[in-house]
Amino acid sequence: MALCLLLAILGAATVSHAAPMVSASLDPRSFSVDQAATLTITVNDGDGTIGELPQVEGLDFLYQGQSKMQQIVIGSSSSSESSVSTSYQVQALRPGSYTIPTISVTVDGKQLQTEAIAFEVTPAAAVVPQQGGGVAPLPLAGDEAGQLAFLRVTPVKRKSYTGEVLPVEIKAYFRRGLRASLNSHPRLNGDGFVLTQPNKEPAQTEEVVDNVPYAVLTWPGTLSGIKEGRQNVSIAIEATLLIPDKRRPSTPLGGDPFFGNDLFADFFNQQQLQEKKIQIVSKDMELQVLPLPIEGKPADFSGAIGKFDLQIKAQPTEVGPGDPITLTMTVQGKGNFDRVEAPVLSQAEGWKSYSPSSKMTPGARVGQGSKVFEQAIVAKDLDKTTIPPLSFSFFDPEARKYQTLRSDPIPLRVTKDENAGKNEQLSGGNNVQAPPNGAGTKDDGSGDGQGRPNGVGASDGGNGDGQSGHPDAAGINLAPLHSQLGSLQEGLIPLVSRTSFQIVVLISFLLLVAVIFLKIRARRLANNPALCRHREMMQLLDHSLGQIEKSREQGNTQEFLAACRKAMQEQLGFIWQTEPGAITLADLRQRLAADAELIALFATAESGAYVVESHLSQQEMVEYAGKLEQELRKLR
Repeated sequence: MALCLLLAILGAATVSHAAPMVSASLDPRSFSVDQAATLTITVNDGDGTIGELPQVEGLDFLYQGQSKMQQIVIGSSSSSESSVSTSYQVQALRPGSYTIPTISVTVDGKQLQTEAIAFEVTPAAAVVPQQGGGVAPLPLAGDEAGQLAFLRVTPVKRKSYTGEVLPVEIKAYFRRGLRASLNSHPRLNGDGFVLTQPNKEPAQTEEVVDNVPYAVLTWPGTLSGIKEGRQNVSIAIEATLLIPDKRRPSTPLGGDPFFGNDLFADFFNQQQLQEKKIQIVSKDMELQVLPLPIEGKPADFSGAIGKFDLQIKAQPTEVGPGDPITLTMTVQGKGNFDRVEAPVLSQAEGWKSYSPSSKMTPGARVGQGSKVFEQAIVAKDLDKTTIPPLSFSFFDPEARKYQTLRSDPIPLRVTKDENAGKNEQLSGGNNVQAPPNGAGTKDDGSGDGQGRPNGVGASDGGNGDGQSGHPDAAGINLAPLHSQLGSLQEGLIPLVSRTSFQIVVLISFLLLVAVIFLKIRARRLANNPALCRHREMMQLLDHSLGQIEKSREQGNTQEFLAACRKAMQEQLGFIWQTEPGAITLADLRQRLAADAELIALFATAESGAYVVESHLSQQEMVEYAGKLEQELRKLR
């Protein structure tokens, strides 16, 4: 009976809907630069479409998801209330006062707007250990106060000449308590200089600035001015900061939840980390590029600027006509070796020279090294007694003038061709030719004078039988006749019947079959890109695993985790057809399944790659490497 009465009441009741509304909220309204806030846009009683979020300088918005809620209120008239909330994570790159402008939302074809939200971002607080294991906040002082990371660039001087190598030191400072992943190499902002840096990992150290500890990455590099005048330049890098959630309690074993030594605790406990992509830019540097002077510029000046030494060697120094001589020319010192060219002969007349080859060997410091040239020359004149001096010109920026280095003349001996006399003797002598069939001629009538076969000679006054074997009138020795039969030889064996020939044919046939097999196999591989791709991936993976094993044996935790991270980036970059070094944890979370093991493995490797204090035991490294290899071999 009660059920029927309830149904009657519900049937008689009318359902009413409130007018659609939109609102926006930010929680909290004040937070530090190393934290994040949550922006929530709520649409009540309607289907809403949020337009593009406004661009606010210094703020990043990261979409987190949506949630729906519906509520029915029963009374004299029933009402239905529903709401859809969309959440975004708000991150600030620097402290200050910010305002999120109004946001347009389309609800049932109508344009509605949220209210603007003002909030404050305070500087990050550094953490320094206190006695007793606690931490106390310590604000930074100076222009870098409140920054999570900053960049410093130190040039050796402010003035340089066009093309001169200007050594610089680039340092990136990251707050202790933060974990960073580099997304790019240092790059130059400005078009008046060219930045060159060695292709290797930066040196990792620790420094204390204003009583605050930092993890520091250092790159050596050089700047070369390409445009005259005063230039304002700066250097920037891009990085992703992994910031632990401060609202998460400390670890059960105590210690610093920001920078715990046990990386596997984060891996197995899945500690929540906030990702923040930042761009670190150094202060503007005013550098002046001076033009090279015209006065005193040598004719052989190739653009080399710096301080150099010259060494010349020649081999051999005793040659025949037309024999080449190899000049080994070494230019060493410091400067712009890309503009250093081979020294030239001061007197090129009477010499034929060929294009030189070069080999550059960098030195221990940036801008230092040696460049070795090898060039072949040939003396055209036989009366050459020395190799003339070679000259090399450069501009000395310290002395502010051009310098020319000249080598000493090298003694040389050009000998006459030893075969020339023999050729002349052969061409000037009397070449005597034996008569056909070895027949001689009679000189006094006592012999018969007829030519005889088989080497019968002529009589010299004897019986004329030609068997004496003495020289005839022309001075040629003739072989005597032999009346006895010599040793007999068997008939010729056909080539195809010889064992050696058959072996050669068999080997050639097997080689032909092998070549045909390889051709067919190569064609099949070419027609199967997936197989080729998998094979290349496995070769790359085997190489990466070898590097991981090498770093594990050395017991270096940072190199081990860096090698693991690089292996994952290379495999995923091969599959996704993208630059491996640009792949970050955010890319894995976006492209892979939420429960993919590679996400946790990558997070662990990325968290510890630049952590100086991190340490893993050999057993932990073995377990981590085994799990990583298992997951990477599953990729296709």
